Amino acid sequence: MSLIVKDRVFEQMSEGLHNVTITKVEDLGLQETKFGTKDQARIFFTAQDQKTKDGQPVDVPMTVTTTSLHPKSKLAKLLNSLGITANETFDLNSLVGVKCQVVIETNANKETGKEYASIATVLKNRKPAQEV
Repeated sequence: MSLIVKDRVFEQMSEGLHNVTITKVEDLGLQETKFGTKDQARIFFTAQDQKTKDGQPVDVPMTVTTTSLHPKSKLAKLLNSLGITANETFDLNSLVGVKCQVVIETNANKETGKEYASIATVLKNRKPAQEV
């Protein structure tokens, strides 16, 4: 009996500006990185303006280290761009439901050459302009 393995191809968010909602936060636990072992989480941004061929929303994840709220950390930069102030602690699950915008860029994996979508910038939703 043969077992056929097929490389799955996921539909990616297209490059450019997208309206998204943070839909899930996943605790990854301790992960090996090039900077040593880090406690990490993955935050999922779901597009409101792009669907797959099957009509499903398209997600793009962002991985952050969860042990630091230092102003230069990826997590602190994300919270700052969303207009959220974090003191000494912050519950990442409180991000679920937050609407914002992301700028997507396409990168290639250095080892495999496969392209993937990544978040270049996160922007706080602007308030709608008031009519004059």
